[in-house]
Amino acid sequence: MKRVLKVFTLSLLLTMAIIPIFANGSQEMKNSSAKKQLTLSIWDENQKATIQEIVDSFNAQSTEYEATIQLTPWSTYWTKLDASAGAGDAADVFWMNVYLPKYVDGDVLLPLDEYITKNDIDINNYVQTTLDMYNYKNHIWAMPKGMDTVVVAYNKALFDKYDVAYPQKGWSWDDMKTISMELRDKIKKAGDTNYPILMELDAQPSYFNFIYQNGGYVVSDDYSKSGFNQPEVAKSFQNVVDLFNEKLLAPYNVLSETKGTDLFISKKGAMVFIGSWKASVLENCSIAQEGNLGLVTMPSQDVDNTSVIGGLGYAISKNTKYPDGSFALVKYLTGFEGNKIQGEKGIDIPAYRDAQKYYKEHFKNIDAQAFFDAADTSVPFPAGPDINAWIGIINDNAARILAQEISPEKGCELIYKDMQAAIDK
Repeated sequence: MKRVLKVFTLSLLLTMAIIPIFANGSQEMKNSSAKKQLTLSIWDENQKATIQEIVDSFNAQSTEYEATIQLTPWSTYWTKLDASAGAGDAADVFWMNVYLPKYVDGDVLLPLDEYITKNDIDINNYVQTTLDMYNYKNHIWAMPKGMDTVVVAYNKALFDKYDVAYPQKGWSWDDMKTISMELRDKIKKAGDTNYPILMELDAQPSYFNFIYQNGGYVVSDDYSKSGFNQPEVAKSFQNVVDLFNEKLLAPYNVLSETKGTDLFISKKGAMVFIGSWKASVLENCSIAQEGNLGLVTMPSQDVDNTSVIGGLGYAISKNTKYPDGSFALVKYLTGFEGNKIQGEKGIDIPAYRDAQKYYKEHFKNIDAQAFFDAADTSVPFPAGPDINAWIGIINDNAARILAQEISPEKGCELIYKDMQAAIDK
């Protein structure tokens, strides 16, 4: 009886020992067949649903990789990226903008040239300026997601009311002033309080564009020199000050208290300089719904009608475990399919040319063609590795110039001195 018990006990022990072996083997087989996990970090809640749709499509098509989105609000996005990059555990793929040089110099990003070549990416499919934004030290460090440009929106109903001809593509700054003077005089005669011109008095939708339109620059291409010692830069600010003084532009105190866009959609102004990132605001305003909203490229100044382009790109962490998989995700996000989906949803102007028509078709009340036309004469938003050290210097002194606390010449002199010192540190 004892022998039978011993045999039974031994059999039971062997069985119990074998079960984990098979169980572990089964788990290992399961893990080996599972997809490799990629993470994608973004900051915009409003775009998340569309980006998720694109990621879901990638996941469905990929047999080897699966991506998940990490949403971090803008307010903490860069702090988190700095910390995770320093610890070597940043997301595999993440949104990047004009701060790119800082992260290249910090050895955070993977250069993409080899992967672009290996995957037969035709870079001619993209708007050139969007590629230029991510070309630093002779390497491409991110693939462009989209772009934004600046145009002029106008209220046809107000132009019709005062019997003034609409602005036309190819117009000049002098043409704009002539149109605005006619509007000013007729508005005054009618006893109305509308403004001929409105602006957002921030760098991208206004004075950065004007600097390049007059032949100046904000910072040199190698990011080593401030451009604020150029007479063309002071002239650009003087041109805006002249608009204030000639009562063609809404007063500074009005524009500093209420955004130009808000005044425009409230039908307080005939024209507004506005970025494409406000396209949905324009699409849904009553002016557009009534069929009275027109869009035209900015007027040309001494050189052209340059639009300073911003936008986002997809960069890859240098420490990613899966560089090939990460680029496969980037390729899909920034390729035709990814751009088509974001264009259809109207969340961003596709940087991929053949997908731009879907963005235009998304809008029913405005003609978005002007946003694309503006890209034809565009430069990347001026940035560089030291942008955080000098952008505030520009903004603070630009506000003083536009408030006419100091002259354009004096303001630019102050900017140049402090900005160059920040660059030279």
